[in-house]
Amino acid sequence: MAISRDIPGNVVEFGTWQGHSTRVIRDELWRGRLWGRGRGKRIFACDSFEGLAEDYEHLKAGTFATAVPKLTGVRIVKGYFDQTLTPELAAEVGTVSFAHLDADLYSSTVTALKWLTPLLRPGSVLLFDELLGEDPAEARALAEWTEESGISLALLGLFGRPPSGKGDMTDRRGLFQVVGEQEVRTPRQLFPVRLRRRLASKW
Repeated sequence: MAISRDIPGNVVEFGTWQGHSTRVIRDELWRGRLWGRGRGKRIFACDSFEGLAEDYEHLKAGTFATAVPKLTGVRIVKGYFDQTLTPELAAEVGTVSFAHLDADLYSSTVTALKWLTPLLRPGSVLLFDELLGEDPAEARALAEWTEESGISLALLGLFGRPPSGKGDMTDRRGLFQVVGEQEVRTPRQLFPVRLRRRLASKW
């Protein structure tokens, strides 16, 4: 999230579940605003909240069904992506600076990426929550999408995480940035997190 602070645009999450990652994104954005960074950005959290639409690795369809979480300051978009990712929503979101893709399924990830295509700009950051694992569905969707869209991405990092599909392989999160001819500025560093929290608690 921090790397996208100076990139114009809003934040979209595909796959919210109980809102744990959404709160992390929101709180980081709020902390940045204390220092005049990232002001005006909105967060859109997209999820059916009905669980997986189909089986994924060792999980059955319907896994991850949950009540819609209460997320102050976040625009909840409830429903399956093929129904809710509309041109009207795209017009409301506008340019995307940061997208968190945590849909697990190939079909859901492809739908999200195709919808995102016209909203991305050089510098936009994409985080895939289960890029690689026992079923690299998100990686397949990413490879297909980049070939069809012609969008160029730079891999910024791969990070290990427990297998979300209860498989035997450790998953890998993948962080990418859209590249193009437009120069992208490196965001200025904020104060260390502990110092920011200490100062913010006094306000």
